[in-house]
Amino acid sequence: MTNSISRCLVLFCGLATICAADYQWPLQPYDALEDFFYEGARPDGSSMGNLVRPCKLRSGTNTTVAAEWVRLVYHDTATHNVSDGTGGLDGSIFFETNRDENSGMGMNNTLSDLSAFPSKHISRADVIAIAAVWSVATCGGPVIPLRGGRIDANVAGSYGVPNASDPIESLTSNFTKQGFNVSEMIVRSHAWWVRSTDFPTVVPPAADSTKAVFDLFDNTPQFDNVMFTSVTQYLQSTTLDPLVVLNQSMASDLRVFSSDGNVTMRSMSTAESFAQTCTTIFDKMLNTVPSTVTLTDEINLQSVKVSNVQLTVADTELQFQASVRLQLSSNTTNVKIYWCDRYGPAADCNGGLKRFAAPGGSATVSSSTSEAIEKVPSISKFWFMIDYGNGTIITADNNGANYVVSQDDVLWVPTMSKAQSVLTGQIGWYIVAAVKSTNTPERVYINCFGRATSNYIAVNATYNLALNNSLPARAGYNFYSGTATDEFGATMQFDLYSVAANGTAQVDADRQATLIGVALADESTVNSTTSGTLGGAAGASGTRRVGRAEARWGVGAVLGVAGVWTLSRLI
Repeated sequence: MTNSISRCLVLFCGLATICAADYQWPLQPYDALEDFFYEGARPDGSSMGNLVRPCKLRSGTNTTVAAEWVRLVYHDTATHNVSDGTGGLDGSIFFETNRDENSGMGMNNTLSDLSAFPSKHISRADVIAIAAVWSVATCGGPVIPLRGGRIDANVAGSYGVPNASDPIESLTSNFTKQGFNVSEMIVRSHAWWVRSTDFPTVVPPAADSTKAVFDLFDNTPQFDNVMFTSVTQYLQSTTLDPLVVLNQSMASDLRVFSSDGNVTMRSMSTAESFAQTCTTIFDKMLNTVPSTVTLTDEINLQSVKVSNVQLTVADTELQFQASVRLQLSSNTTNVKIYWCDRYGPAADCNGGLKRFAAPGGSATVSSSTSEAIEKVPSISKFWFMIDYGNGTIITADNNGANYVVSQDDVLWVPTMSKAQSVLTGQIGWYIVAAVKSTNTPERVYINCFGRATSNYIAVNATYNLALNNSLPARAGYNFYSGTATDEFGATMQFDLYSVAANGTAQVDADRQATLIGVALADESTVNSTTSGTLGGAAGASGTRRVGRAEARWGVGAVLGVAGVWTLSRLI
């Protein structure tokens, strides 16, 4: 049982977009989870999805990456104790690989795959759950419903994974402790493969000790429509499953499958019943968490999703950027961004004045333009007009609230910030902030958070930023700087604060350190309109290809995401 992994085909649950009335940007951790789940990559384009798609074999082996990822999910979940509410899918597996029950190079391979992707709003445990869903989807199965909000454990959990040599009484007791009955134990006990180097008592090693032998448990590595035949093969005594037909002292699958007189196995002997049963058990496994954890609602795909919103200081002006992702688009789709001034006679689109630029777009790539925003008017809110080129034009305005830019008193300047290394003589993240010259803050600081650390322990620390007189003021802003020196890992995020003497604080929140030094998109021409037929604020659009499009894991084919536009303008 130690080497068993769930391989159940799950039923397609539908890609319903989240109810429009239920969501408004920004909403964390939902935004971060939805972006990562449906796009497959970090904000800097580093892709976890590409590690597994399309149902990749692990280099130098005969097993899929997906199989190793799914095995890890169960081994993390197996620490759950339903009696006291501890354990479950909590990321404790990162601290448990020295146990015999978690042996195997596949386990360490998977931890290495996943370790660089936890972030401020996405826990290690959530990454593991996402990996399971992707594994099923990319190997031919549909999408398992996903919820987020799992909380990471920072120590090893209790021992929980059964051993293949355990008697049926011990196996049943173990699964009962985890919260699963006999039928659920049988469903969860299906396995995909066994590697000789990990389990030589089950699969005899090859004569060449440098080469692993794999016993596949059916004739396909896919989560496809023939997988249920493993059930019928078992019932017909033609199974290839080594945990049934080989070393009988290790025949855990045989003991489990037959533990209820084959009632459960017979109930799964059609493709439909197999899929339905496995969908239920997989969903239960992913949502087996400590009793103190409350999961989010299901993370559904948004038809229009805004992200990567950044207002910053350019040479003599402010620069604004935002990305919008569309679920459905075509080669004729065009996107405009509109915005309202923050200051001046047209503040909040007073008098109907809205700024925008010529439409542009591309159906299946990330696209970018850049918008110059005058430093006096600045920007207060924005929205999009989307023309699908087929007569359908929609206004994406955040459920009527528009997308609000909450403040411009303190802004991160990614183009002036640096990721420092040993070569520079000072390790850390050098952060530059722009603070309005008319302000005299009592304190400017960053609150940093990193979860993708080498020891898997999240780090949270604050650092003061000091006025940097070597950086001349421009665009009406002074510059403050400082270095975050703790080891935050690859996904460090920070909130930037400017605190006045009366305690009032302004914050530029959820900045991504991985975007340090990344230039914003080329700018395009801003236009103005007083048309009453255009909702929202004014903006700009234009296109250029960027690398992030190539970093995705095929969600357009699997999960229905079509295109992303990154729209940016000097203001």
